[in-house]
Amino acid sequence: MVRREITPEDAEAFGKRIYEEKVRPTLNGAEEPVGHFLSVDLDSEEWELDEYHHKAARRLLDRLPDADVFTFRVGFPAAYMSYGF
Repeated sequence: MVRREITPEDAEAFGKRIYEEKVRPTLNGAEEPVGHFLSVDLDSEEWELDEYHHKAARRLLDRLPDADVFTFRVGFPAAYMSYGF
């Protein structure tokens, strides 16, 4: 499988769209999962949400072994921040 290049801006827009269109409707009025990790396959738009990055990504890859996975952090501009690098 060929992995796609995606700009940070496009990744952020994609993650926000998937959250709004696919994740938020499943919350059924529950509190927003701010700080949780959302792993999404770029092709199928299938997703997994968990408070731990590796758990969300692993569940998605268990279902879709060839997934092109991007992970986002709900309520944050990036999944992780780097300091001094």
